[in-house]
Order: sequence, then C-alpha cells, then structure tokens
Amino acid sequence: MTRSELPGAAVSPATNAEVTESVRADADRRPPADLVPWLIAAGVFAAYTTISVFRYLRLQPTSWDLGIFTEYVKQYAHLSAPIVDARGAGLNLLGDHFHPIVALIAPFFRLFPSPVTLLVAQALLAALSIIPVSRAAADRLGTGAGRAIGAAYGFSWGLQQMVNYDFHEIAFAVPLLACSLSALVRGRISRAVVWALPLVFVKEDLGFTVAAIGLILVVAYRQRTAGIALAFWGMAWSVLAIVVIIPHFNAAHVYPYWSNGGELSPSGTAISLAGMVHQLIASPGVKLPTLALILLPTGFIALRSPLVLVALPSLLLRFVSTNSAFWGTGWHYNATVMPVVFVAAIDGIARIRAAGQASRQLPGRLGAELQRYGAAMMLAVCAALAFQFPLASLWNGQTYQLGPHVAAARAAMALVPDGATVQTNIDLLAPLGARADAFWLGNSSYWHGSSGNPATTYVIYDQQIGDLPPPPHGVFSYIESLDRGARLSLIYHDDGVYVFRRS
Repeated sequence: MTRSELPGAAVSPATNAEVTESVRADADRRPPADLVPWLIAAGVFAAYTTISVFRYLRLQPTSWDLGIFTEYVKQYAHLSAPIVDARGAGLNLLGDHFHPIVALIAPFFRLFPSPVTLLVAQALLAALSIIPVSRAAADRLGTGAGRAIGAAYGFSWGLQQMVNYDFHEIAFAVPLLACSLSALVRGRISRAVVWALPLVFVKEDLGFTVAAIGLILVVAYRQRTAGIALAFWGMAWSVLAIVVIIPHFNAAHVYPYWSNGGELSPSGTAISLAGMVHQLIASPGVKLPTLALILLPTGFIALRSPLVLVALPSLLLRFVSTNSAFWGTGWHYNATVMPVVFVAAIDGIARIRAAGQASRQLPGRLGAELQRYGAAMMLAVCAALAFQFPLASLWNGQTYQLGPHVAAARAAMALVPDGATVQTNIDLLAPLGARADAFWLGNSSYWHGSSGNPATTYVIYDQQIGDLPPPPHGVFSYIESLDRGARLSLIYHDDGVYVFRRS
C-alpha cells in the first residue's frame, strides 16, 4: 500500500524526491514475479476447458443456457439487437436479465463462431481470477501461502460447478470480485473500487454485492467517501435494472423473476416480516449444508474477516427465493462466493497474525496453528473435495467418448443450412444457434394444443435427449402439430434423431 492510499496520509513537497528514490530502491530489491501462480492458472484453464468443451462435444448440456448465450453473443457479434429465439420467439434477452458485459465475447465469436468460444472464455476467466487471489495471499502471508491458496481456490468446487454447467454471465463476476477484494486486503482502495464498478453490468443483482463492498469500505476500512459512492453506485444500478431496464425490454414490461420472490413479490399486499424470515430459513436441510460447504474449503477461517459479508447479499437472495434450485450446491450459483471466502480467509489469517503482533503476545494455540498451517489446510481440504466434483471426470474414459448418437446428431445438423430457421431439442440448440436461427421445441406447448414457436423450415427432433416429455401419439403426430398448414417431409432418421424439412 502506498502512503497516498493510507487514510489521512500526505506527502510533504520537500520529501517528494526522497519518497520517489525510496520507491525505486524498493522496486530494485523486489524479488522477481512468482511464475508458479501462472502455472497453476494454466493448469486450471486446461482442466476446465477440457471439462466444458467435451461436455459440449458429447452434446450433453445441462440446460438450454449455452444455446441461449450462444445466440445472444452471435447477435452482438453481428451488431444486432440481442433477440434470442432459443429463449422465446422474438425475445430480447435484456428483458430477461441485465448482463451487457457478455457482449465483450462478441469480437472473439466473430472470429470463432462456435459455442466453444464461450466455454473457453469462461474457463479463462476462472483461471485468471487465481492470480489476484494468489497475490493477495503472497503479499499478506508469504510466497508459499500464495501458491497453496491459489491452487486451492483455482480448483475449488464452486468454480468446478460453474464450468460444468454450460455458460453463464457470472463468469465475468469471478475475476472482478477476486481483483477487487485482493486489492482491498492489500490496502489499494482505489483499485478495489475500480474493479468493483463493472460488476453491475454482469447481472442485475450484483449491484447489491457492490453495495456490500462499499459498506465494508465505510465500516471496516474507514473509507467513507469511496464506500458511500460505491454503495450508491451498486444499489442504483440494481434498482434501475430491475425496475426500469429489464421491464423496458420485456414483452410484458415486467421483471420476470418477481415470482421467485414469494413474500417479496410486489403483489400489492403488505410484506410480512415473519413470512420473509420463514421463507429464508425454510428447508434448512438444504441451505445449511450449502453454507457449510461454502466455508469448508477455507476451514471456516473466512469467518474471521469482515470481507466474508460481501457474500451475504447473494446468499440472502438465493435463500429467500422460492426456487429450490438456488439453495443447493449444484449449478453455477456458488462460483461468485468462492473468491469472497478465499480472500476473506487470507485476511482472516493476516488479522490473527496482526493481533498477536499488536499485543506483543504469542497467539493462542489455535491462532498459531492457523498462521502456520492455514494455507496448507485449505489446500488439503480443497484437494479432498475436488474429486467429488466435475474434476473427477478428467480421469473417466467416458468423458472423451462421443459415440454413434453424436455422429447421428451431427449428420442431422449438417442438413440445416446457415441462416435457416429450425426447431430442436436443447442438446442441439447451441451448435445450431451459432449459425442458424434456432428455437427450442420446449417453447412449443404441443401437449396443451398450441405452439409458442413460429413455423420453421427445419425441425430436428432428438428422441434420446429427454428434455421433453415423450409425444403421447408419437413423433410424427408431434411434428404434424408444428405444421401450421404446410407439409413437413422426413429427410433423415438415425439413432433416434429425426430431421424434417418444410416443403
């Protein structure tokens, strides 16, 4: 931390030359940059790219999200409005969530128009976030601790889950949070603020996390002006996105996720505090293990630092939701808390050390053990957890086997020309969406007697994917329901994959 960044510090004009000379001398004495964190980041990048890309090559997406974001980025790459038919016919994705930062991938997608571009970008963002976490640990705890904690963080289960579940915008939040909090624990307040500012463009709810960082600046770091400004910036953008921007682009002019708020939904009735608390603490058998597993990779040392409170807004929003998918350890929802708890643990160990030095007394037995072995313990815990999560798939031969069904599906997709309109299952949404106008068949409510998609030139139906209930009267009856008065002819069938073309 430079003197100018310390609260109330000032440099006398008479000492400017001395200060400059001192900084230069420190720079000359500074050891060369440690390359080990970069090697760890390279290993993480290789592992995570392999996990996500081979899932894509096997045509085994976990949801429709990769298809949605592929079309989203494709539209930006061609300087078009982000209309994503995979999510809904004619739907502007900014009316679903506020994530304009994803457009940064568009130039790369223009060069490499494939869903793989998104997956590689996500793995790269995760890997790059290791560097600020490792540097924070090295600066506060030593080089060895920096390497150990960097490795533990890089292979943490939350990041593994993120790369295993398709692509999501929160991949951008991971390095931004890591850089902001790393700067904060090293006393670089201005850098911490600068890195936190873009978080509001990752997703509409991350403004509340930015506000939490701002409040911690005020309370724990006595940075009143910067903290209040940052808190206002975060709150203002979240409110603006939820109340104005998303409803503006939404076809129904509403924020579509109020329904997940339960007691918090703006239904016109009074909000019950007791109802909110009940909603928050419901299903403790799911939520408490999630909290424990979030803190376990740091040996619960993160609780020693006020920085752990940065994770509070996202956790509260998840646990107060009526959507149970947000409560557990699956999906990508725990990726953003990983940099928070790891940097908080670094700060926690440093605070234990500083407290002992300030009192000129030896720390208690537990404190001494945490100072000496805290980083190694974090690495050991993460190593034990790592192979219970997607990292274990790297040693599974089935990860690299594509099989005859994939060949049949790729042959089917080859029959669809670039730019054509096509309805299909979620497994083919991303590869088709990269070069065609793809609609998910699930948007078509065949089982209710109507269709949510327009008539398309092609229909590819994959009978084996299982994202839709089996048609009650068979595939051909289902396809006829999509006919809209024109005739669809079967032009391909192999291994449960059907291709129909409109005459």
